Amino acid sequence: MKTIVSLTSVLAALALAALPAKAATYTGTGSALGGGGNGEGISSVVVNNTASTITFTINSSAAQSAFVQYYVLMQYVGQGASGSTALFNSAGALNSWGPSLGISTGMNAFAATFNTGASGETYSGGIWSNNQSVSYDAGGTGSTFNTFTLSLSSLGLSAGTSFYFDVVSSYPNAAGQSAYGALDSIGGFPAETDGSFHQFTPGQNAYDAATDASGTKFGTAASMYTVVAVPEPATLALLSGGAILLLAGRRNRTR
Repeated sequence: MKTIVSLTSVLAALALAALPAKAATYTGTGSALGGGGNGEGISSVVVNNTASTITFTINSSAAQSAFVQYYVLMQYVGQGASGSTALFNSAGALNSWGPSLGISTGMNAFAATFNTGASGETYSGGIWSNNQSVSYDAGGTGSTFNTFTLSLSSLGLSAGTSFYFDVVSSYPNAAGQSAYGALDSIGGFPAETDGSFHQFTPGQNAYDAATDASGTKFGTAASMYTVVAVPEPATLALLSGGAILLLAGRRNRTR
């Protein structure tokens, strides 16, 4: 009986290990200056990961329109200097329009959405590379959320990697619309240099997600996510098989 209980406990623990990492939720206000009715007001962002993927859910305070884009701006902890310090055209990887935004202290990667999908991009050698494009897992246009999953590698991530991030909504037409950061100043979340929830003004300023007015730093504990190590299914299968053999051997020796 003891062997059966032990075996059950081991298998239960392995099953739990196979689950995705516990999701982390980052809360905003759901408001955006000069708007909010098209889904640009971000109310919260949920992040979690498996052994090989990372999933973002962006929740909005109103139904999302096809022309609203969302950007997860990322700086690897301790590696800002290796990222892009220039504020880039927000939609440059997706189309020819978009306001300038980024992290002036160095942005290493970003996830960008457009219409029904998302892409993962990284910065290296002075250029941005689009590493993966996916469709939404759920939500999007007409919904108050969108959920998308990218490979960890598409964002230069692996188990144990930590990154600071900000989430910005914008419109694809740089001449007519704006960019908004709707997670600012909530629980220590970074406020961009233009001020909390400040509207980007085309031709006058850009959206810098740096956390102080001089643009010299970025990131707080409230805006950090660490990729949790999760065993691959094949590894779990080997471990569970080994556990069964060890416990069976133990049972035979105690007879």
